[in-house]
Amino acid sequence: MSQRLYYNGIILTSTDEDPYAQAVLTENGRIKEVFFNNAENIDHRFPNAEKIDLHGNVLISGFVDGHSHFLQTVFERHYLNAKSSPLGESDSVESLLESLKKQLKEPRFAEQEYLFANGYDEAVYPDHRLPTRYDLDSVTSKPLALSHISGHNTVFNSAALKAAGIDDGYTPPPDGSVGRFSDGTLSGIFYENARQDVLPQRNLNAEEILQSGIKEAALQYASVGVTTAQDGATIPEWYRITQELALKGELPIDLVSYMLGENTEKILDDDNSKQYNGHYRVAGYKIFLDGSPQAKTAWLSKPYKKTLIGHDKSYRGSGIYTDKQLREIVLNAVKRHWQINVHTNGDEAIEQFLNVYEEVKKEIPYAEETRPVCIHCQTVRKDQLDRMKELKILASFFVDHVYYWGDYHEEEILGEERARRISPLAEALEKGVRFSLHQDTPVTLQSPLFAIHNAVNRVTRSGKVLGGEFRISPQQALKAVTIDAAYQIFEEKSKGSIEPGKYADFVVLDQNILTVSPEKIKNIKVLETIKEDRTVFKRVEVDI
Repeated sequence: MSQRLYYNGIILTSTDEDPYAQAVLTENGRIKEVFFNNAENIDHRFPNAEKIDLHGNVLISGFVDGHSHFLQTVFERHYLNAKSSPLGESDSVESLLESLKKQLKEPRFAEQEYLFANGYDEAVYPDHRLPTRYDLDSVTSKPLALSHISGHNTVFNSAALKAAGIDDGYTPPPDGSVGRFSDGTLSGIFYENARQDVLPQRNLNAEEILQSGIKEAALQYASVGVTTAQDGATIPEWYRITQELALKGELPIDLVSYMLGENTEKILDDDNSKQYNGHYRVAGYKIFLDGSPQAKTAWLSKPYKKTLIGHDKSYRGSGIYTDKQLREIVLNAVKRHWQINVHTNGDEAIEQFLNVYEEVKKEIPYAEETRPVCIHCQTVRKDQLDRMKELKILASFFVDHVYYWGDYHEEEILGEERARRISPLAEALEKGVRFSLHQDTPVTLQSPLFAIHNAVNRVTRSGKVLGGEFRISPQQALKAVTIDAAYQIFEEKSKGSIEPGKYADFVVLDQNILTVSPEKIKNIKVLETIKEDRTVFKRVEVDI
């Protein structure tokens, strides 16, 4: 029997009934007892327990990732970094091109025949200019695919278009579009599923990349306090490789997958895949109903403030499925008891899912037991939150949009009124819609503390408060990345709060989220991350 006693610190339980505790006793990786008002001389009462003196620091439940693309972060290590500050150095098209040229001098890119770059973001460029194929032609003569920060459009250079056999006469599929110059020639910008016609079927060796980087990625998540990560769009090949690596002990934290695409039914129907094996399991099914607001491909009920190039002023994005197609997908998932995560940025995409799910629920009353989740939910309306509550649909909000793209949403995408309402957390609480927070990593850097900061402050890059009435309290935000996020993946009985019987998944912080000045939440440091009573990350301070 292995016991540990955590004491002499501030312990936040993530419960409303008893938000603070004085000490925690664990046994064999689980919480055995929580002490509230009876912790006098606690360090002497359990002589056989290992004593963990918190030295006045803060102990909380481990963060549960509401939605990210964990496996994609492993692949991203093999891409050129096209991100803007603070995640990169590309704050204009000119600096983007210079950065790419500089990175290409690194030996690791020399042998790659097809190059990938990720994260360009015209929202922060002074002129909001989109890079084109000819810009990328100046970087390299090799095929180059440059993905937008949202992951919903890609710019290809001329070599990439040639390799795919794409010329100016190309016609995109119904669920995709392309950019063109004024003379009708392709600009190299491909939106949504049109990208699949250009991207190579196979380039990077997935097995080799995941084998070499999955543990490092897990430790990176652990370094910001995440004890349960998520891969929100797992294809069967990645699942197979990850399953093998997990069984070999390569995952120091838990990882859940939501399967994407074809040939996933066998995996989703396998009861064994739904149980943790080596810290890995399948949680459900993922579909996309629209694109991204900052890429101007989200499906809105009203037109964009400034339309997408090549479209008229009535443009408001579009959906991916017809109602009939979506109904078949949702009906199949519910009948098979799969939890479904639905990518819905635009309010029209949300509306489509609500309408279809409501129909399915009438046919299958137990549908609500599968806890469907609207992922991102950026532009959800007040009336839609009422329906989500009634239908028992959960939300996972990408609240970092407020900081990274709040100004851009107001100026270019949604206009003042709709931009103010992005991620309306306080309203969701008022309506009784349970939600988590996420960062859609690698779209933005994984940091649940920064998500809490944005939920509490709602301050944009320019320092403007955007939709201040939709701010929530630190306690409410903490719950959204612990117990409410655990509920989202059906693990609220074993994770998400400091209560007896749950896993000893903890994070040690240097400051109290609930009492520090709200504007300083982003500066709180993760000192240690503990998974089932085993330290998987510990901060080492270096004196210079």
